[in-house]
Amino acid sequence: MKKTSKQHLTLALTAALTAALATGSAMAAPKLEVVAEWNRISYDLGDPAAEKAYDEQQIYKKVLMQGTKVDSKGNIYVSTARWGGPEVPATLSKLVRKGKEWKLQPFPSNELNDVKNPKGLKAVLGFEIDRNDVMWILDQGHVAGAPSAPGDEKLIGWDLKAGKEVARYEFSDADSDKKCSFLNDVTIDNDAQVAYISDSGIFCSPLKGGLIVYDIKSNKAKRVLSAPEWVNDENYTFQIHGRDVLKHKDGKPNPMKTGADGIALSGDKKTLYWTNLTGNRLLSLPTALIRDFGKSEDEIKKAVQVVATLPSNTDGITGDRQGNLYMSALTLNGITRRDAKTGEIKPFVTHDDISWPDTLAWGPKGSLYFVSNHLHLWVDGDMDFDHPAVPNFRIYKVQVGAKPYTDK
Repeated sequence: MKKTSKQHLTLALTAALTAALATGSAMAAPKLEVVAEWNRISYDLGDPAAEKAYDEQQIYKKVLMQGTKVDSKGNIYVSTARWGGPEVPATLSKLVRKGKEWKLQPFPSNELNDVKNPKGLKAVLGFEIDRNDVMWILDQGHVAGAPSAPGDEKLIGWDLKAGKEVARYEFSDADSDKKCSFLNDVTIDNDAQVAYISDSGIFCSPLKGGLIVYDIKSNKAKRVLSAPEWVNDENYTFQIHGRDVLKHKDGKPNPMKTGADGIALSGDKKTLYWTNLTGNRLLSLPTALIRDFGKSEDEIKKAVQVVATLPSNTDGITGDRQGNLYMSALTLNGITRRDAKTGEIKPFVTHDDISWPDTLAWGPKGSLYFVSNHLHLWVDGDMDFDHPAVPNFRIYKVQVGAKPYTDK
């Protein structure tokens, strides 16, 4: 059934949160708000000719919105990794309002988003904004799946208040495989000055997933886990709204295979959590162990813990200051919450309009943002850019009322 779409539409939830408060009273279901939505991504390029060519050449069919983040002032940013090719105008953008429409304005600049710029951004998927309003931009390097050139796979720290680059690390061949790597997501510990990165390793078979730790102070990084049993496909197949992910190829099943993906820190920064996208285990390691670059792969492998079996696979995780985790739930069309005290994992928000909930982001006053992007339809080439039943790309907001894990 076709639905009416309006900005800032409040949706009635189909599933209430069943968790109880410590007092025993039921927690009211949080309201889900649509902040922005598009059938096709629209850019503000500052160049009418380029914008006209973008529409006329249907370049929008090559653009998939993946992640969103929000700074302390409430500005919203999004990533559009260049999976569709170099024609994608920008891979990192800030949302700007033009009349009644939200548009993507290349960020930090058109120059840094120029795919031909050897020092520029090639394909940004994961990024994070820390408590100091420094944006940590993770560049996959791969454009349309091609191997990365030297310097393309990198992590950049961009100070939003000062408007300048404050850190840059180009991943070495020891950190990531320039053919196989798929640098996916990043989480930041401001206290220890460390970034933790997931690598899904999807461009090779078998996968070459892993975790990478980056020490901000010394500007050094180390791949700390590449053990196949912990950071790769778990032979997990799944459906979204009754549709197999991915559709059959040559008459045979063609299941998606993706390794380490969602990654998050506990509120006290002592534990690193991650999941493999084609898997349903919540995994963890002590951060003190993996921050020590002298530890061996065997020592790290032995320390991995299976924290829980999840009710759904997930494409994004974040935590609050109290240690609770919020995880996108692909098969449940929403977000689940893991209680830090009890370990219980229950639905937090779900709705049939949500399709492939992606990266999670904290906003001001305890709000949580996430993208719904129908990624499986886009990858299969089946996205309707003209008259979809539900807008292809949405940014949702839900009030959590908690402090983000980045807080002191």
